[in-house]
Amino acid sequence: MKIYNEARLEEELGDVINCSLKNDVFSGVCLSFSILKDSLRWSRSYSYGTTEKSGSQNRIQQNTYFDLASLTKPLVTTLSIAVLIEDGLIRLEDALSYCCGWQLPEDKKRIKISHLLSHSSGLPAHKPYYKKLHEVPQYQKNKDLQKWIMEEKLCFSPGTDSLYSDLGFILLGLIIEERAGVPLDVLWEKKVITPLKLQKGLLFTKNKSFDRRLCAVTQNCIWSGKMLCGIVHDDNCRAMGGVGGHAGLFGTAPAVLSLCEHLIEQFKGREEHPSYSPALLRHLLTRVGNSGWTYGFDTPTRGKSSSGRFFSNESRGHLGFTGTSFWIDFEREIAIVLLTNRVHSTDNIDKIKKIRPLIHDIIMKNIL
Repeated sequence: MKIYNEARLEEELGDVINCSLKNDVFSGVCLSFSILKDSLRWSRSYSYGTTEKSGSQNRIQQNTYFDLASLTKPLVTTLSIAVLIEDGLIRLEDALSYCCGWQLPEDKKRIKISHLLSHSSGLPAHKPYYKKLHEVPQYQKNKDLQKWIMEEKLCFSPGTDSLYSDLGFILLGLIIEERAGVPLDVLWEKKVITPLKLQKGLLFTKNKSFDRRLCAVTQNCIWSGKMLCGIVHDDNCRAMGGVGGHAGLFGTAPAVLSLCEHLIEQFKGREEHPSYSPALLRHLLTRVGNSGWTYGFDTPTRGKSSSGRFFSNESRGHLGFTGTSFWIDFEREIAIVLLTNRVHSTDNIDKIKKIRPLIHDIIMKNIL
């Protein structure tokens, strides 16, 4: 059963992506999407380019791993928080003064888990902790990070505004580890991904041995001067050891798509994850206040969204700094995953900002 003109879609996508390759937007891209129609799940993946631009013979394949960057926030940290909530180890409305055994300055005591997840804690967006963290012994890193974040001046009172914050999700990763008693990556792999049989396609590379030739490269490491391939691009996360609540996840486009499909099935109540309920997932996907954020997931901004013009208001997704994204339309049951290594070509985000909505619009126009 065909639900769209595949030849036309391939031609339109090829025109845009091959032009992007020529214009050095990225060296490679893997694109996967699926749609549920008449009880039939229809999915496709397309790959273009190479894992690096300097004479590489390694073509991008469906099994190419990309540094997913901030896709870590919703796919790892939010889902790990869901596990802890279901296990009774934490609550969304828990304040740091209640759920953490840390010395807290007065202005941080009122920050709640819900504030951190919805980027409304008041913590700054980013700080270059890596400049001093990479010299700290591994056993001391978490304690120093927690201390430095607690010393930051808040940009606003918790819950009164929103500001996208890596610091908030770094803190969430530390809180998860304290409450669960195990490393973030261990909890997430065991409780979230392994039950879905996705542990080979979605992973942290810290303790993994796999062929790095399967990875799309990003940029040079500021310490070693070597090109990063299979090693996390985010400087803070790399200094932390490769695992953070804000970054560190690697994955293939089909694996990210499969997780998105599971989220659709769970959201609709047709599937129940063994570690959290559909009702809890639906709650975590609700918008918080007047912001565009849910608890870790982004929502489309009309006329400005990277998802383009056709995703419904019931869509959720996220972007990654390295050039990655996923968008899920829970109303239409459509998911699109777009993975690139755009930081390999440039730090300028203008090119990828133009390409993302265009690619999503091409797919949506053809399949709706």
